[in-house]
Formats: sequence, C-alpha cells, structure tokens
Amino acid sequence: MRGPHQERTRVGRDGRFELVEHVGSGGFGHVWRARDSVLAREVALKFLALDRLVGRRPNPERLAVVRDRFARESLIAAKVDSAFVARIYDCDIDGDEPFLVMEYVDGRPLSDYLGSRPLPLARTCRWSGQIAQGLAAAHDRSVVHRDIKPVNILVREADSDVRIVDFGLSRFIDATETHSQAGTPLYMSPERCRAEPGDERSDLYSLGCVMYEMVTGWPPFGDEHAEAFALARAHEEQLPMRPGQAAGVPAPLDDLIMALLAKEPRQRPDNARVVVRAIAEVERLLGDIGPEPSPEEGPADQAHRAGTGFADRLSAAELNVRHLTTQHGRDHHLVITARIELADLTGQSGDTRGAADLYDRIGRDCDDWYGPGNSLALDAFEGMARWVVARGTTRSQHTS
Repeated sequence: MRGPHQERTRVGRDGRFELVEHVGSGGFGHVWRARDSVLAREVALKFLALDRLVGRRPNPERLAVVRDRFARESLIAAKVDSAFVARIYDCDIDGDEPFLVMEYVDGRPLSDYLGSRPLPLARTCRWSGQIAQGLAAAHDRSVVHRDIKPVNILVREADSDVRIVDFGLSRFIDATETHSQAGTPLYMSPERCRAEPGDERSDLYSLGCVMYEMVTGWPPFGDEHAEAFALARAHEEQLPMRPGQAAGVPAPLDDLIMALLAKEPRQRPDNARVVVRAIAEVERLLGDIGPEPSPEEGPADQAHRAGTGFADRLSAAELNVRHLTTQHGRDHHLVITARIELADLTGQSGDTRGAADLYDRIGRDCDDWYGPGNSLALDAFEGMARWVVARGTTRSQHTS
C-alpha cells in the first residue's frame, strides 16, 4: 500500500523502525505498521501532520516548542497501563515530523461493527465495560482522551477485546494554539463543543454516545453528514430519544446511557469505575449461566438463564465465525452453521433482540447467495420468528 513516507523504508534514530505498511490517514496524521529492529516486535507509528498544527512555514522556535510539548504529552500518555488501552512505547522524530511508537493492534475499528443495526447486548456490555476500564486506568493517571469515538476503539482479531488508541494526542492538538480543536462532533460533550478543556467526565459523555450507537444503531444526534455547528447545538441543547425505546434494551442500561449523556458534567456518573460497575450489573440482570437447556425449554425460558457467563462463549463463537469465514468464505455451509450457533447463543444469553437480528441477517445473506425461497433462508427466517416471539414473551413476563 502506498502512502506518506513511501520513498522511505526506515525512520527513527539509526533507522530503527522499518516501515511495513501504510495503515491509514486522518486529519492530524497518518499511521504505519512497522518493525522495531531493536526489540524485534511489530509496532504502529503515528506521524503527526505538523502543517495542520503549526502552518506550512513555522519558524524554528515554534517547531521546537511543539516538539517539546509533543514529547511531554507522549510521556504522560505512556503512563497509562491497561489491557484495554494501546500502549505507547516511545516518541521520535523523522526530519521535522514527530511520531509516536505504539502497540500495534491487529484488528478493526469499532466503527466497522456499527451501522443501521444495533449490536447484540452481550457484545455491547462486554465492549463498553472494557472501554470504561481503559478510561478508568487513564483517568487514574489524570490522562483524559478527549476524542473517544468508534474509530479510536480497535477490536482485536485474536480475542475480540478492545484497545483504545490515540491517548494524549487530543490535549497536544488543543495545546498547539491553532484554530484546530481535537474531537469529533458526533461524540463530543457539550463542554467540549464550547471549546472548554473538559475533564474525565467529558470522556464519559463520549462513551455514552458510543454506547447509544451500539444499542440503537445510530448516534444520539445526527450522522456523519451533519454540520458540526448543528451537532454542537444538539449536544448542548437537545435530548436524544431514550435508547430504551428500542425493544430489548434493559431499563438499567437505558438509565446508564442517559446518565452518561447528561448535559452538565456533575450530573454524569462520578467516574469510569462507577460505569464499569453499572455495566456489570446490567450483565448480571441478563441472568447467570445455568445448566444446558432441556428439550422442553423454549427460547423464552432460555433467555432468563444467561448473562455474564455467556460472555466468553459468545466471544469464542464470534471468533469461530471469523476464522471459518477467512478459511472458507462467507457463503460456506460451515460459516452459516457457525452463525446460526452464534445467533442461538446470543438469544440464550438474554438478548432475544440480537438473536432475531442475527437470524435476519443470515436469511437475507442466504437469499442473496442462493436465491429467494431457498431452504437455508427459510430456516433462518423461521429462527428469527422464534426469537421475535421469545422477545415478546420475555417482555410480558417482566411486566406481569
């Protein structure tokens, strides 16, 4: 893949880092997968676009100030120690361009998993809890991210755990005293929309926006095409539709997301560890794992007995689908069987809505691959109907 620095093969002191692949570019820089020749490990290099931060012809004194600030912010961010935060190993400079040396995360951004459909509740709770744990570790070190959004949350291929990336960059960008402000309007807290520095609770608001999108399929306000000014005004003045209005979202999860989206920082949860505990309570609400279902049990009965114990099994089932897809292709019968098993396991975990949605996707895919009315598609739509009925039964039992 071609990209910036394509004429170079090594960067850093004594050519320590061998550039392997240009991963992508953003508003304030670009990322390369690289090989650390000293420690013999794969890393990610994040180069910062100085022309966006200090202008195309900055004076030497200005450049020196920016480089020093970059080194200080990198040192602060490197102190964050969490299994759910991509580690920062070092910072260096290539010519006039500073770059971070970070843990390379082999995975995809959370944004790849989001769209018009909600995520299964078990996956939402698992990933949200991990993001909150990563934020808690950073906030314990007085490090605020300021730009929590789906593209800054990577999901590892190996275990489906998340890694938050780009800690420290937002404060550095804010401190350059340019007209640029770090943050993404779709996920930006009201105080950040007002160009205030914000604090740990600003990250919690952004987490609330991400969780809202996971359970509903869309952000709390607007979309990627909306004007930044209109989004800022919505964050400051409007209330989103409660996510609990989407069928299958438990009331405690609905309450937590709305608390995270409070306009005033003092009305949000006190800290990220409070959020971690609240998410764990939601997982427990879905039920503890029990014995294998008996033949007499229907989907509605199974939906009461699942919960946190299903997290590892769901993760393993998702990984199995990915591995089989890589080996055989999406339309192979082994992949379809694995997706059906994942759908049923999702329903048994208490997420009947997610199970119905997964079966619907299987049916639509089989329609596309094998033609309308084929037996695989009909079986999938029948499975969707079973879980739709189970969802209605479960809701009526909760309200009776």
